[in-house]
Amino acid sequence: MSFALAAALTAALLIQRDRGSAPDPGSPHSGSVVDSTQDADPPRRVIPPGPAALPAADRSDLPGADFPAASASGFQPMTKADRIDWIVGGTIGLRSLGVGALGAALQTGFDTPREWHRSWEGFGRRYAEREADVAISNSIEAGLGAIWGEQASYVRSSRRGVRPRLGHALQTVFLAERRDGRLAPAWGRYAGNVFNNVIENAWLPSSVTTWQATVVRSVSGFGSRAIGNVWEEFGPDVLHRVLRRRR
Repeated sequence: MSFALAAALTAALLIQRDRGSAPDPGSPHSGSVVDSTQDADPPRRVIPPGPAALPAADRSDLPGADFPAASASGFQPMTKADRIDWIVGGTIGLRSLGVGALGAALQTGFDTPREWHRSWEGFGRRYAEREADVAISNSIEAGLGAIWGEQASYVRSSRRGVRPRLGHALQTVFLAERRDGRLAPAWGRYAGNVFNNVIENAWLPSSVTTWQATVVRSVSGFGSRAIGNVWEEFGPDVLHRVLRRRR
């Protein structure tokens, strides 16, 4: 009896030893040789980010891409109140009145139109005509441009450097921001600058109402816009430096 028990215990120990030493079929140390690269993750392909994944500053040089204008960050489209303020300020604002006085003085000095002569009365008529010109032009531009969200007022560039900012100022003579900040042809501005000169022919002297003179006045309107844009872009910086030097 004791011999049988001892034999059974011995057999059980041998079986347990054999199970513990047997290799696990799922183990990498099982009897067969396993390729160490079989369970490794395949190499990942690095894909460069596309235009949509790049910040705006890195996308500006991509060819053929359509991006917002280089206007100041936080661009806000004009509201109805902004358009009214722009029309009124551009007509009877202090700066506009000063520019009108300077323009009337120059026209009086050059005696144009000659029918108004070099006199205080002629100066007054030229000044009044300039105010009517601005009022009509601004009203058409801001009113018509509101239909498709054309920005009438100037928006400063967010770029750095004189050349990029100057380019923006000159570019936006003929282009204007839409509601989303992207540039597009300034159709309202074109209409305002052309139709106002046609309307003015109703009261201007005959020497400046020919089609050639009307074209010259329309072109000069865009020239005045360019001068204004350049001042809007760089004027605040110039004034800031002058005031800082005085301190």
